Amino acid sequence: MGVKILTDKDEGISCLYCSTSGWAFGPIFYEDEDPQDFLDWLKEDPRHFTDKVLENKVYEWRKTKEVKDGNI
Repeated sequence: MGVKILTDKDEGISCLYCSTSGWAFGPIFYEDEDPQDFLDWLKEDPRHFTDKVLENKVYEWRKTKEVKDGNI
C-alpha cells in the first residue's frame, strides 16, 4: 500500500492516489509526463506535503525536466 498512479488513457492524463485511504491528490500529469519519474525524483512520500508544497515540487520537477530535455 502507498502511493499509486491512476491513468486515464482516453484523456491522456494521470494522477497520484493513496491506496490506503483511496484518495487522489496532487496535480494532473499530462501524457508527455511520467508520474513515476516525478516520484523517483521526489524521493519522499508526496502524501506528507500540503497541496501548495506539492504543487511547488511538481513545478520544480517540471522545470528540471525542461532543462534536462533542452526545452529552455
